[in-house]
Amino acid sequence: MIRPLRIFIAVVLFVGTGAVAWAYAFLGSKWTTSPVVMQLQLGSSSGRLIDGSRSWNAVARGALAIWNQYLANLQFSVVTSSNTPPGDGDGVNNVFFDNSVYGFSFGDAVAITTEWTRNGGRQRIEADTVFNSTLSWNSYRGNLKRTASGDTLYDLRRVALHEFGHTLGLDHPDDHGQSVKAIMNSRVSNLDSLQADDIRGGQALYGARAGQPRAAFTAPAKRQTETGGPGYTFRGHADIGQVTAVYLSSSRLGARRFIKAYGVQTWHRFVPLKPGSNTIRLQVYTVAGKRVKVAQRIVMRIGN
Repeated sequence: MIRPLRIFIAVVLFVGTGAVAWAYAFLGSKWTTSPVVMQLQLGSSSGRLIDGSRSWNAVARGALAIWNQYLANLQFSVVTSSNTPPGDGDGVNNVFFDNSVYGFSFGDAVAITTEWTRNGGRQRIEADTVFNSTLSWNSYRGNLKRTASGDTLYDLRRVALHEFGHTLGLDHPDDHGQSVKAIMNSRVSNLDSLQADDIRGGQALYGARAGQPRAAFTAPAKRQTETGGPGYTFRGHADIGQVTAVYLSSSRLGARRFIKAYGVQTWHRFVPLKPGSNTIRLQVYTVAGKRVKVAQRIVMRIGN
């Protein structure tokens, strides 16, 4: 028996969040088959988006791929530029822009994901995601941006990550009286990526995928590069947020001399280097104090 749809909203308002114990929340239903096929019907953008994406569909496909890398027992698959007509309660998962949700107003929502279930509301069988076409959209990283008129310029990727979390069966932690840093909180904020709580919530439903990436350099972008100063500011990100330390070691600073690079989702640290070739290694430690694999080696050459 199919249960009536439920509506989940993402209200735009910047809120500060402080990380506490895991606080993810569930809607009460989950998928029992995999893959979950998503029909992407967002279309092409009028030009290259801020982050370089070529279309809205490409942004949504990327958001689904981000969730996929963490989950063991469920994967999203994609039909890009689908011509399947959106329908409510038809068993098809449509993703599209519109100025209403099957005739219902968005209210103050940025996007809405519907929920259709059976077996007493435990098994998910459909989830359509509708993005509010009356708003201004782009795709970018960092803090929320404004349009020339002062309105919010919404980042499709971060909103898609949130809505596809609802597709998986995650609810808003802050709607359950919890305070946690999460993209699944009910209000869109300056957070632009999945947080540790989001990932743990998805994995609690569908298991953790083995061999997922842990950390990486974003600067420098090349494995071998040159710099003219006495050191270099390394930057990177941890793809799983619950780490306690990111360390850089330099072959020119003595054996196993580690410099802590502060940050969880993103980190940076200036490392003093010597003239010649410097091999830099990255290591990550989890909350349990367990070291995970070295993500990358970079050779830096500094002029004399």
